[in-house]
Amino acid sequence: MKIMKANAGALTNFELLDFLNSRGASKDTTRVIAPIARSEYKVYDYLVETAASTQTRESVNKSADKCKDFKLAKAEILNIINLWPSSIVELLPVVCCF
Repeated sequence: MKIMKANAGALTNFELLDFLNSRGASKDTTRVIAPIARSEYKVYDYLVETAASTQTRESVNKSADKCKDFKLAKAEILNIINLWPSSIVELLPVVCCF
């Protein structure tokens, strides 16, 4: 892998899960063969239990575009995508000023 731009920004949980999948992480019992560190598997196991496992690249991009209409900070957009709230009540604590 080649680093194109160091510290380009924070990753969403979906992007991190996608990256770990590309490196060979999985729930497979033979995962000890993959060149993944134990700590990366712990992160993978956590992310599989979150909303990131059901998200798609299109849904993440679409949500980020919709959030831009509300002039939210990048950190707020990142939190919204990572938490993936299913109702307005879950969204309100994430947004500072509404």
